[in-house]
Amino acid sequence: MKRIMLNIHNCLMAVSIANALNQSGDFLVTSVPSGHGGVAEACKQMSSDILLMESAYDIGTTLNDCLREAELLRDLCPQCKVIMLCDENSVPEIARQVMQAKKDGQIDDFVYSSVSESYLTALLSAI
Repeated sequence: MKRIMLNIHNCLMAVSIANALNQSGDFLVTSVPSGHGGVAEACKQMSSDILLMESAYDIGTTLNDCLREAELLRDLCPQCKVIMLCDENSVPEIARQVMQAKKDGQIDDFVYSSVSESYLTALLSAI
């Protein structure tokens, strides 16, 4: 069973993703709010396999905030994969920056929020 930490600011999206992952039976899902190293520390305490983190405009969810957490996580819990979630339709500039962060090796992968729950579940199972 994979341990997944969700750091998703959009509450409806967070609940939907958590429900889909829990229903699959393959994941132990925990949510953690954004904030100054708290995400990386929570991942370490849970020995998370995957951090699914939303990047948006809100305070604590900007790409820079997320990349700082990802860098802390690499030090605290190096086996944990960082997957960035973003909305490619309403914030295409963030989506481009997230894609560049993947190319630059700052995150392990990214996914758009418009993908189906079954695709997201399959993607996370394959990691």
